Amino acid sequence: MRITGTQYTIEKKTEEIEIKSAGKTTDKIPFKGKSIDDITEEIHGALRRKGVTVQKASIMDALQELFPGARKHGPLS
Repeated sequence: MRITGTQYTIEKKTEEIEIKSAGKTTDKIPFKGKSIDDITEEIHGALRRKGVTVQKASIMDALQELFPGARKHGPLS
């Protein structure tokens, strides 16, 4: 799933989310027991460290598509 306005994509794996650029994994973020809001913050921080400016709403929209039906503040399984 492409993050709007960036060259980065996120993919859901078994127990983690991978942030990729040009097909290469740049970061892995575990999501078990975390909320969508927490993961959004972690992805936003990781992209900021790489010099990418992105709105948190764009990241949250992409995550909502990866986790349909998940609540914003509820834990993911």
